[in-house]
Amino acid sequence: MELVFFYINQASSKFIEKTGFNFSANYNFYVEYIDGKYVLKQNVCKNLLPTDFFDRQKCVTNITAIVGENGAGKTTLLNMLSDYYGSVKDKEHDSVYDNYFMEKYEKDKKLAIYREDAELVCYHNLDNFVNETEVKEVCLQQGSPELAEIIRDNKAFENISKICISNSMYSLEDGVSTHESISKISLNVNSLKTLKSIFYKKKCRKETFCVGGYYEIQDIVCYVKKANEFQQILDMLYLQYVNENNIESMFAKNIVGTLEIKFQTVIKLLEDRYKGFTEEKRNDLPLIKYFNEMVNKRLAGFDFELMKTDIFVVIYINLLYELLVYRRITECDGEQSINNKEELVKYITNAINELLRQNDRYAGIFQENLQEIQEYERVIANCRMYHCSLPLSDLAYVSYKEVEHGSEAYNQFLELIKKSVYERKYSYVLKYIDIGGLRLASGERALLNFFSWIHMVPYFNYISNDVVESLRENVLLLIDEIDLYCHPLWQQKLLNYLIEEIKAEYSDKKVQIIFTTHSPIVLSDMPRSNVIFLKREKDKCHIDNEDNHEETFGANIYKLFNDAFF
Repeated sequence: MELVFFYINQASSKFIEKTGFNFSANYNFYVEYIDGKYVLKQNVCKNLLPTDFFDRQKCVTNITAIVGENGAGKTTLLNMLSDYYGSVKDKEHDSVYDNYFMEKYEKDKKLAIYREDAELVCYHNLDNFVNETEVKEVCLQQGSPELAEIIRDNKAFENISKICISNSMYSLEDGVSTHESISKISLNVNSLKTLKSIFYKKKCRKETFCVGGYYEIQDIVCYVKKANEFQQILDMLYLQYVNENNIESMFAKNIVGTLEIKFQTVIKLLEDRYKGFTEEKRNDLPLIKYFNEMVNKRLAGFDFELMKTDIFVVIYINLLYELLVYRRITECDGEQSINNKEELVKYITNAINELLRQNDRYAGIFQENLQEIQEYERVIANCRMYHCSLPLSDLAYVSYKEVEHGSEAYNQFLELIKKSVYERKYSYVLKYIDIGGLRLASGERALLNFFSWIHMVPYFNYISNDVVESLRENVLLLIDEIDLYCHPLWQQKLLNYLIEEIKAEYSDKKVQIIFTTHSPIVLSDMPRSNVIFLKREKDKCHIDNEDNHEETFGANIYKLFNDAFF
């Protein structure tokens, strides 16, 4: 299913008014507003493209570029496309609200033409509409049987997942909208904050009650985890994909590197959660008191110098703490003291076995937590260790392991991350792991964001509790400033690499791509007939006639640079 034409009566800012946009070289529609009537008309196209021009497998159905100077309306158009779900005309309302609904309706008026297999269908909510084409027409009115059928049977615009991607920190798109599958997902540096909460709640949180106890720890972890820590996980998943499939490209070669693995302490996360409190107030909070009363007493004689030589001491102490809080033990078990790592693991194992004997409902979860930690420990046990100059008294992590690219440990570590995300219902390690080492330039970081996000979306049902199946049959991929931060050499290969990536990961979908760019290098891979040239005139968005521009496909870059748009 492919969007071929989109008509906007009035954007909220009124910057775009009564303007139609063609996204395919094979169709040229326009709407004339005559005497209060909206008249749909069609021109004959000059330069037709084969339907498999961009992809012979027909997974990528079409690609359109939107170009123009800053402030010409590129991002505004992209945002309106992402927000379109078949605008519907309201039912009758109280006459008191006539002015409000009249103004609202002017902004809601839209028309979209889709190609569904070999048929063209026009969806609109326009009164006084005249169709002078042979395109099938569906008028969207509240309560209409056509609309009810679309929603009930997941047809037309209801059968499209929209993926909105931007590396710009100024993107206004945010979060994810779902209904059993993805309606729309926004992927940018801001929306990661929302997505990380969704992810950690699914992988970490077991309950939502018992304030001040074991269950609240899970909520605190979800709250204090940072967006970049979620991005670390996405990076590892994409590196595992690159590694497993032997993907060779200029970009793939630049993102490999030695990984630095360490773990965060639970007490540090608790203190981050309550960092606005005075030290006296923090120490009086139940969860911090539990740590001081239960963990510190048992570890009074512990050799904390071990933290300099073994990163897993930290995560075992975290597990000890969560076990003690869960069991509500406030006194030392016979004044038992834990002095080294072996005694620590033994104590944890015995505590879990006791829960198993009691048929405790969370015994199995704690047992899986211990097993997961030990799986990671076996894989990276022999990797090189480095000591950080952090004070032991803070119980912060004071060491990290280096996992070298190409080593057996590197491959196994990436496989374990994948297992923790996709196979484990809950993951203990992902709550506390901190993965560094990928020292990337801004362009490398931007592309790793870009492709790790694209890789993640088909598996979103493993990240969110609200999604049964990640993607719908059709995908509309909207990319703002596709060339942002990219070196010209990468811009030259970007579209080809994107198409190959989509074909590999979305092979069972129909994907349409619409992107904005300032780069004539990217544009040289696009036929002029699939480029929308926007310009700003009298504080309004206008479409410049493509005949005013030279052919872009395969064009000389210097010639494109001489175009006024660049």
